[in-house]
Amino acid sequence: MKTWKIREKIPANYLKNLNEPDLARRLLFFRGIKTKKQAQEFLNPDYESLGDPLEILNMPRASSRILRAIKSNEKIVIFGDYDADGVCASVIFHDFFKKIGFENFQIYIPDRHQEGYGLTFKVIEKFMADKIDLVITVDCGITDFEEIKKAKKAGIDVLIIDHHLVPKKIPPAFAILDLHQKKEKYPFKYFSGAGLAFKTICALLKKGGFPMNSGWSKWLLDVAALATIADMMPLLNENRILTHFGLRVLQKTRRVGLKQLYKTLKLGNSGISEDDVAFLLAPRINIAGRMGDARMSFDLLTTDFGRKKQ
Repeated sequence: MKTWKIREKIPANYLKNLNEPDLARRLLFFRGIKTKKQAQEFLNPDYESLGDPLEILNMPRASSRILRAIKSNEKIVIFGDYDADGVCASVIFHDFFKKIGFENFQIYIPDRHQEGYGLTFKVIEKFMADKIDLVITVDCGITDFEEIKKAKKAGIDVLIIDHHLVPKKIPPAFAILDLHQKKEKYPFKYFSGAGLAFKTICALLKKGGFPMNSGWSKWLLDVAALATIADMMPLLNENRILTHFGLRVLQKTRRVGLKQLYKTLKLGNSGISEDDVAFLLAPRINIAGRMGDARMSFDLLTTDFGRKKQ
């Protein structure tokens, strides 16, 4: 026989001044929303409420290193994980480099079956042979101590952009962006890898003085939102803002590959919802990496605007 547990009733005076129906008040209550201000932020996300990316631990050092590499035309590798989050994070850096006219970079997404997860000694040796100056890992890297030690010894700087838990033995990277570090004081700690990549690009735009429209970075929100939902990150605080506005960008995306995917899935006429991303788009971005070659998903998201991917 089943035992049903009935949730407690919300207090009679809970957010009575919010002017929302009882159902909305119940949902807010059970999501831990305590004040009218919190409720308004939850129901009406404000893009201007995003925190300063330069307040993230090591962001000033990491962004300065990337800007120096751009200015000196150093060889950069973006090393991304093969899941949707890693692919989207790689896309974010790709789009930024292309926008500012920087071409001396490559995207490296390992084959899941042949190379496995994260950096390997073999790939570090390849980067050494290719005379790479800077490796930026996205959605991976925080556990690759020995591999990064080898890269450092070879004169390759490594920047880690990761959102996984930090091990006791921290890699000797040039800089680590991971909000789970003990000394981290940034108030929100649950970005996806692509979300943290987006924050990094915002820091670069803030420091770099690039001649572009100040709102250009919002066009990256489609893949930031896709990754946030695909990686099942909590849709609270800054993630809620990124996803709220990212869904709007997904609706009017400029990405030819996504437009073709929408057409195939018969999506877009009535808007793109979180469910559409979670159950239709994200699995199709993820499947390429699970089958072995995540580069197909990367190509889908970055294909030139004059071509179509099917």
